[in-house]
Amino acid sequence: MNTDRLIDELVAEGAQKPLPHPMKQAMIWLIGTLIYLAAFSVYMGFRADIAVKFADPLYIAELVFMSLTAISAGWAALCLSRPDCFQMPWIKYVPFDFLVFWAAVALLGAENLNGAQIFHTATLCQFDCPWHILLFSLPPGIALFLLVRKGAPVQLYWAGSMATLSVTAFAYMCMRLLEMNDNPAHLLVWHTLPVMILSLAGMLAGKFTLRWL
Repeated sequence: MNTDRLIDELVAEGAQKPLPHPMKQAMIWLIGTLIYLAAFSVYMGFRADIAVKFADPLYIAELVFMSLTAISAGWAALCLSRPDCFQMPWIKYVPFDFLVFWAAVALLGAENLNGAQIFHTATLCQFDCPWHILLFSLPPGIALFLLVRKGAPVQLYWAGSMATLSVTAFAYMCMRLLEMNDNPAHLLVWHTLPVMILSLAGMLAGKFTLRWL
């Protein structure tokens, strides 16, 4: 866009109301997402062995690190909605730290995982899991993208991927609360891989939907 034209448009628009603090935006969005998560889980029905699973430290650690990934990615997306990243350019790397801890916990519970199991699981075509992850992600994802779009994001790929990672990580956590399947190969192929693919797709979505110039 021509610089002079941009300046003329900004002058014509006049003074704009300042954006709320990213923390305020994050809290409002997070509360709404958690309410939606609870309603979605109650509607679908928790896994029958949920009480037993809550006594499993690895299961609890998995949920905790994935929820921290989701929260930090959402916070990063909102910081990235500012041109200066709210003076925290490193914020986009924080979710990956929690993902490393999550992966370590997942590996501890997947001692017997091998290539044959992964291949067999991939042939089962259990597309209902990615479908539910996508369905859960859409409403909070649209809301988060709109919040980011209200700012002036410069790093569009990062903003889009962080927003998508946040909602898909919440969706992963939701599926672990609902589906009574702890097979490591299944979790890798039909839960983790869709989250990765959707996060990559979020990068492209960020490029085309978050552009403000």
